[in-house]
Amino acid sequence: MPLRTRIFLLAKRLLFPGIDVATRKRVNRFARYIRKGDLLTLDAGCGNGAFSFRAVKAGNRVIGIDFDQDKLRRCEEFRVVLGIPSERCVFRVHSIYEIESLGLKFDQIICFETLEHLLHDEEVLCMFARVLKPGGWLHLGTPRSDRKPYYGETISDTEDGGHVRLGYTHAQFERLLATCGLHVLQRDQAVGWLSQRVLDFTAWMNVRLLASFPQLVRTGMSVVIFAITYPMTFIENLVPTKNLCIYVLARKTDAPG
Repeated sequence: MPLRTRIFLLAKRLLFPGIDVATRKRVNRFARYIRKGDLLTLDAGCGNGAFSFRAVKAGNRVIGIDFDQDKLRRCEEFRVVLGIPSERCVFRVHSIYEIESLGLKFDQIICFETLEHLLHDEEVLCMFARVLKPGGWLHLGTPRSDRKPYYGETISDTEDGGHVRLGYTHAQFERLLATCGLHVLQRDQAVGWLSQRVLDFTAWMNVRLLASFPQLVRTGMSVVIFAITYPMTFIENLVPTKNLCIYVLARKTDAPG
C-alpha cells in the first residue's frame, strides 16, 4: 500500500466516523441499539461503514451493501486498517431492491439515511421483513419530514442519488412497518439545532465561499470548522428542540414462542 494511502487511512482512523456532524451524532446516539452477539447483520446503504464497524464491534457478522463502488472500496481498505477479518465484515455493490437475491436470512438489518432516497419505500421495507429471521430486528433512521431543506437541497422525482422526499415521522414509520409485519419497539432522535446550523454553514462555505478553491483547501477548512464547533454541540442537551433525524427499532412480529 503506498505511503500516501497509509497516511490518509491513519488520519481517517483518528477522525472516524468523519467530520460530518450529523453522522457523528447519529452513530453516537443510535449505535447503542445494535443487538450484540454472533448475529448476521445487513447494513443496507452502508455509506462509509460506520454502523457496519459498530456492528462488528458488537460481535456481529456484517454484510454492507451500497451502489457506490468507490465508497465500498474505501470501506474495504479501512476494514483492513481496523484489523477486521473479511469473514466478519464484507462490503458488496448491490441494489437494495435485490436483497432477496443474496439468498440469506438476517438476524438484524441496519438502514440509515437511505429510505428517503428510494421511490419504492414500502416495497423495500417489506423486503426487509421477508429477509429477516423470525424475531429479527430492523434499525431504521431518516431525516424528519417537517424539517427545513438542507442548504442547497432539492427534492428529486427520480432516484438520482438525491432525496426523493424530505423524510418521515415516527407515526409514518409505524404505519409503514406494520403493513410489512414489523412492530416498532423503540423511538429516538438525534442531531439538534446547533448541529443543523453547523451542517448548513459548512455546506454554504464549500458551495459559495470556497467554491473556487482546491478540494484540499475545502476539506481543511471543514476540519477546522468541525474541530471548533463539534465540542460546542453539547449545548443541544440544555436547549432541546426538534432534532433533524429520527430512528425506530422494529422487530419482526412472527417471533418464535
